[in-house]
Amino acid sequence: MSERRRKAGATNKMVAYIGAGVIHALIIAAMVFNFTKKDDSERIEAFAAEKIDIVKARAVDEDQLEKTREEIKQKDRAKKEKREREEKRLRELKEKSEKEKQRLAELEKKKKEALEEERKRAIALDKKRKEEKEKEKKRKEKEKKEAEKKKKELERLAKEKKEREAELKRIKDEQKNYEDAQRKREQEELQKRLLQEEAQRKSAAVERAAKERTTTAISNAMARIGTKISNAFRVGPSMSRNLKSVVLIKVSPSGDVVNVRTIESSGNVDFDRSGERAVLLASPLPIPTEQEDGNARQRFLQEEFEFELIHPFARQ
Repeated sequence: MSERRRKAGATNKMVAYIGAGVIHALIIAAMVFNFTKKDDSERIEAFAAEKIDIVKARAVDEDQLEKTREEIKQKDRAKKEKREREEKRLRELKEKSEKEKQRLAELEKKKKEALEEERKRAIALDKKRKEEKEKEKKRKEKEKKEAEKKKKELERLAKEKKEREAELKRIKDEQKNYEDAQRKREQEELQKRLLQEEAQRKSAAVERAAKERTTTAISNAMARIGTKISNAFRVGPSMSRNLKSVVLIKVSPSGDVVNVRTIESSGNVDFDRSGERAVLLASPLPIPTEQEDGNARQRFLQEEFEFELIHPFARQ
């Protein structure tokens, strides 16, 4: 629409320009003619009058063109509004038609669903009747089988009773024989258990004595080690007698100190170092001998042992 308006405006302008050109050409021709016939004053007056007429004619043409263009615009607007109203009406009709189709489709769907539901109910009812009939048939067959089974069970129970009575007699005989053998076996087991308990008591006493011997040997060795380390322990006179530390000692089979390290500090570095030095000076340590107790000796050799170091004057 805007393209047609633009073309119409361009055409109108062209017509106006051509008209103006023709008028100008006529004016020029008249001016030439007048110049040859009239004097200068008359030519000037004629030229002015003609020029005014040209301006008026051009103004009238422009007004007419503008009016025409406005009328075209109004018609175009009216057509557009009419077309839009028609399109809107058609859209509304289409929407109503679609809604009606949808409503009818839903009604049809509900109708089909209702029919399907009714068909299913009929099938279910027929199936239920058949199942009840089959169930009644099976019930009668079951009652018949149970009656036959009960008869056979009574016969079996009578037979079992007879067999059980015979079995009870056999069991009583076997029970008597078993009890006699059991009493004999229990007596033998009792005698055997008494012998085992006596052996265990002796073994426990030997083991207890060995443990006590090992404990005593370890205690004696720790006392000897403590005395030797204490004799080698040198500390400054200003150190508190309340200081103590714990060292971990590793020795060789000859009792030589292989390694010593503080595992619980006294809080005084000089005291700790003096303690470690005392252990090294006391080497070899008097660990248990094989003659004293082999187990005690192995305790000292197989793993590091802890030793508490206290101020040498604390025992005084």
